[in-house]
Amino acid sequence: MNFKGKRVLVLDSGKQALAMIRGLKEIGCIVTVLCKTRLDPCYVSNRPDKKLLIPQMAEIDDKYIKRLLKIVKSGDFDILMPIGELTTNPVTKNEALFKPYVKIACAPRETYIKAFNKQTTFDTAMKNGIPCPYTRRSDQDIEDFLAHAKFPIIIKPREGLGSIGFHKFESESEFRSWLKDDSFNVDDYVVQEFVHFENRIGTNLFVDQKGNICSSYAVDVLRWFPIDAGAGVLIRTVDAHEVLDYAGKLLKALEWKGFANVAFMIDKNTGEPRLLEINGRIPASIKMAYMCGYNISRQMLEMIYDQDVIQYPENTNFDLYIRHLDTDIAWFLKSKDRFRTKPSWFSWKNTKEILFSWDDPKPFFANFLQKTASYKSIMQKKKH
Repeated sequence: MNFKGKRVLVLDSGKQALAMIRGLKEIGCIVTVLCKTRLDPCYVSNRPDKKLLIPQMAEIDDKYIKRLLKIVKSGDFDILMPIGELTTNPVTKNEALFKPYVKIACAPRETYIKAFNKQTTFDTAMKNGIPCPYTRRSDQDIEDFLAHAKFPIIIKPREGLGSIGFHKFESESEFRSWLKDDSFNVDDYVVQEFVHFENRIGTNLFVDQKGNICSSYAVDVLRWFPIDAGAGVLIRTVDAHEVLDYAGKLLKALEWKGFANVAFMIDKNTGEPRLLEINGRIPASIKMAYMCGYNISRQMLEMIYDQDVIQYPENTNFDLYIRHLDTDIAWFLKSKDRFRTKPSWFSWKNTKEILFSWDDPKPFFANFLQKTASYKSIMQKKKH
């Protein structure tokens, strides 16, 4: 299908949005991006055709949905593309309101919500033979879990963003002290054994409306922040066919449609993969897909228009690196391995920065300025 002239409204204006906008422009779309501030990476970028500014409005606010609905009712757009969780969740939750006016370029609500709920993800994985840490099942009593679990254990919110809400317990007595607290509801959390790992493999797949895997590539997370269990800051493409197979099996069990990122830890003791999480939205590192030759934006549009989705071969272009320089600087400041890490923190071989490009440099500097100004508040949220 020829998408030239299709009018797309992109709701996010951060790192991943910029890569997706480049993909949309490659196939001839007319792109408008919705921004919160004049310092948003996409607002200062030269890629969007038009920029709309709606400041000081949270995506979870009902006013946001009403404002967004008014925009799409104008008839100025053919496609609505939410990208991050903060927009994908409310848009899919209200997809019935938007469908009469635009195509929605993301996974449908019925499948997206399965991945958004981490407990559902692990229940499905365990039922389908996907290797996981020992995890409390949704129908399992907490006392039964504790009778079989080995400490340390971790908790993370069943629904949430990134590493916010993560906590590690070194002993059963420490965990039981939390159980006694009336403000702590253990059923709001995934509870599982802590996995000692050195590698984290991220698998990235696009599944079309027929269940076909149309693109797949794996990456190794070499550095992450916060250091004990945070988001990746240096990522490398790797050969991980077995792990990609596990990820594909899980997505098919969830009847997934669209793009998904499925992360695995490699158990330090056994060398085996263990499921970490699935993210049902476009990750910040989506630029890596385009480095591998995949146009995820094109695949997304082909899927929502019920066209045959272009099928790319599994990636074999290994040892490409992508780097989040803003958080990698934070890693450097906090890590004791700052001068021992491999590749060297100072190396840029086969590496691209997540936002920087010579033909559109302003987004990098705008993002860096924003992150520097809000460093303390960001660190407080990520504190475990």
